[in-house]
Amino acid sequence: MEERQKAKLSKGLLDMKFMKKTKDSLEKEADDAVGTALYSHEVTDSMKKKGELIFMDASMSSCKNLMEGRLSFGGMNPDIERYMQTEYNKKMEEIEKAKEKDVSDADMAKQTALSSNIGKKFQSKNQRKFLKPEPME
Repeated sequence: MEERQKAKLSKGLLDMKFMKKTKDSLEKEADDAVGTALYSHEVTDSMKKKGELIFMDASMSSCKNLMEGRLSFGGMNPDIERYMQTEYNKKMEEIEKAKEKDVSDADMAKQTALSSNIGKKFQSKNQRKFLKPEPME
C-alpha cells in the first residue's frame, strides 16, 4: 500500500507568530533528513544502536586541575612525597615546553608593521613627512 504523505502547511501560515514552534520543528526535521541522507553511507547500524555516549565525572578535580589522591608533607610518607615530586617535575617540564619560543619578542617587534604604525599615530604631520621607512629584513 502506498503511504500517505503528510499535508504540508503553507509558507504564509508557518510565518505567523503562533506557528513559530511548528515551523522550527519542521525545519529541524528537514535538516535531519538532509543530514541522514548525506551521511547514510558513513553511519553504520551499530552506531545507531549504541546511541550517544555520555561520560560523567562526579569529581571536580579534573575541572579545577586539582591533585588527586593522598598528600604527604614533612617526611611523613616518603613514597608519596617522591611521587608528588615527579608529578610536579612533569608539570614544570610541560610548562617550560609551552614557554619556548621560535622567535624572540624583539625580532617579532621588528617584523610587525603594527609597532611602527602605532608610533606614527602619535607624531605630527611634519614629523611623519621626514620619517624614512625602515627596510624589512
